[in-house]
Amino acid sequence: MSNVNAKARQIVEKVREEFGYTFEEMAELCGVATGSVQRWYSSGRAKADKIKALEELLANTNLPEHKIAENLIKIYWHIKWPIKIIYSQLRDISGRERLCPNVIERIRQELYERGFAFVDDTDEEGKLAFFLLRKQWLSKHTKAVNEAAVKAYYLKGVELESAEEDETSA
Repeated sequence: MSNVNAKARQIVEKVREEFGYTFEEMAELCGVATGSVQRWYSSGRAKADKIKALEELLANTNLPEHKIAENLIKIYWHIKWPIKIIYSQLRDISGRERLCPNVIERIRQELYERGFAFVDDTDEEGKLAFFLLRKQWLSKHTKAVNEAAVKAYYLKGVELESAEEDETSA
C-alpha cells in the first residue's frame, strides 16, 4: 500500500486545532463517511487520495514570503520602532512548522526591496532572533570610513603595540 498517508492522525488533529472542524465536516470535505475520518484519527493511516483535501487545507495556511514581509512591516509601523522577533514568532506568523534558510532569505529580500533591513542574530537568551529596521536607520546613524581614518587607526594600533612591547621588555 504505497498509496497510504501515515501522518493521518497529525493532519486530522491539526485541522481540528487550526480550523475547529468536526469529524463530520472533515468527512464532507474529503467526500468520505464520518467513520473513515475517525478511523484515520485512531489508526494514523489514510488513503493518500482521500485525505488530500485536508492536506491542501493545511498547505494553504503557509503564507508566501511577500505576505510574511507585509505582516512584519505592519508590525513595525504599529510599534513605530525597530523590532526584534524571535524565530518561533516568525515561524508562527508564517504558518509553517519550520523556516528553512532559503525561505528566510526570500523574506529578507522582500523586506529589502520595501526599504527594510532584516538582520539575524541571537538575543540575550541565546535564541535565534531577527531584527527589522528601516534601511535609512543604517545610513543615518553610521559614519563613512575614508582612507585617512583607516590609516590613522592602523598607525594608532601600531603605536599601541610598540608601547606594550616596550612596557613588557622593561
